[in-house]
Amino acid sequence: MSAEPGNLFTLFGLSEPALLLRMVELVLAVSLLELLWFVLRSGPLARRQGLPNLLAGLSLILALRLGLGGAGFAWVAACLLAAGVSHLLDLQARQRIMQEPEATHRSPHHPPKPLGPGRQSP
Repeated sequence: MSAEPGNLFTLFGLSEPALLLRMVELVLAVSLLELLWFVLRSGPLARRQGLPNLLAGLSLILALRLGLGGAGFAWVAACLLAAGVSHLLDLQARQRIMQEPEATHRSPHHPPKPLGPGRQSP
């Protein structure tokens, strides 16, 4: 570790591995806040469709954090397995959405398409 001005590591007083670990912890904390916000603010359908994606990401971040922190192989493997299962559930939810008729998954952000001049679907 060098003490030259502008060195990011000396700026925070941490070694490179310690700074990397803190950065991953920050991402993990923000992701957990995002998960909490999503669970509290979304409806049941959105939760069912969005949670697997968030959980896959959280599992990967947790695996990285555990690996950098020196946790054993079993802990990292368990997180990676959880990420894989969550990813498969996310793909399944997306597939279900793609198979539904268009009218069932409209949102306020995607208004219905007009049926003709000046008319809109119900």
